[in-house]
Amino acid sequence: MDKKLELKNKLHEANESLLRQEYEQAIKLFCDARQLAPGDSKVRLSHYKAVNLKFNQSKKITLSQKMIRILLITRGYFLSSKNVTELFRVYEKLWLLEPLNIKSIEKFVIACRKSKKTKFISLAIQSLIQVNPNDQVLLYKLKDIAIKSSLANDQLDILHKLIKINPDDQDIINEIKETETQCEEIEKKDDPLLHFKNKLKEEPDNISLRMEYIDTQLRSRKFDEAISELENYLNNKASSIPRLEKRLYLAKEHKINFQLAAAQDRNDIELIDQLRNEHDQLRIEQIKLQVDRSPNDLQLRFDYGKVLYDCRKWNESFSQFEHAMHHRQRRIRSLIYRSKILAQLNKKDESKKELEIALAELPNSSREKKEILDLLKN
Repeated sequence: MDKKLELKNKLHEANESLLRQEYEQAIKLFCDARQLAPGDSKVRLSHYKAVNLKFNQSKKITLSQKMIRILLITRGYFLSSKNVTELFRVYEKLWLLEPLNIKSIEKFVIACRKSKKTKFISLAIQSLIQVNPNDQVLLYKLKDIAIKSSLANDQLDILHKLIKINPDDQDIINEIKETETQCEEIEKKDDPLLHFKNKLKEEPDNISLRMEYIDTQLRSRKFDEAISELENYLNNKASSIPRLEKRLYLAKEHKINFQLAAAQDRNDIELIDQLRNEHDQLRIEQIKLQVDRSPNDLQLRFDYGKVLYDCRKWNESFSQFEHAMHHRQRRIRSLIYRSKILAQLNKKDESKKELEIALAELPNSSREKKEILDLLKN
């Protein structure tokens, strides 16, 4: 089974078990999912949440779990401080045995810091908040951990939970304002787009830097911004910059694909057809620009013909393959494409003639000979 599909099925089963409050089964399935996607934060958060829900059901650990806890504490004690990966694994398991035990949380936090897995501290805090939104004692302890771990966003989440419980607490209100300011400052400081913008002010014609900036915009799904800025930049240049022009088409393609995925989720047939047509036009526009600049490049003519063929532009495609036929290495394939186009246009005799020309020019050992003979049979 495809790994992505297996992960999807595993997560579906786990969430179904969680809804039925079958926590043991859900935890087992989430553990399996973590094996399939070890770096997936969402999977890890779901696992943490399931463990917290199970623990909240009884607030106790079994005798066998107590024995496991002793073994884990002992193992952690004897592990070298340099073995940060194994320490992280040990203290994660220790915390998951008793997630409301503050000492276990603190050990896990220390292990996360040492192994530079700060985001897992955040996941642990988030899972505890989700399952225990009204436990003030726990929330205050988690707030202290968030402050020590420099997790301003988690600190802010906890403060919002606390203000719901204590709506008139002026100290919490003031702390929320301070933390919001802190979060804004961190966001600005860590914003990679802002970093690239400042760099590009110093080196506006650094192509590699501009490409990195575009790629960062695309990862942030700022498609319109990336397209608009790049078009403005290219329009102000006296000559073409092929690398950036290619990136521009890539940005447009990413935008269409993102919109297409959303349309498919909504089963919006009309919009799906419209976006597919836009995607076809984009492919044609991109290759046409290259052909217009290098009209004697027969390989480009062949590539253009293929794109037009894929987009069912039969007459335009046929015209490009007429040029590509003069490319020695693309002649036979061009004839085959021409034959297929003529068949689509219900010109059976002419289609057959193209294949016969190709067949006459092929040596007996050619791999394309069987393909042509099969086409002639049909």
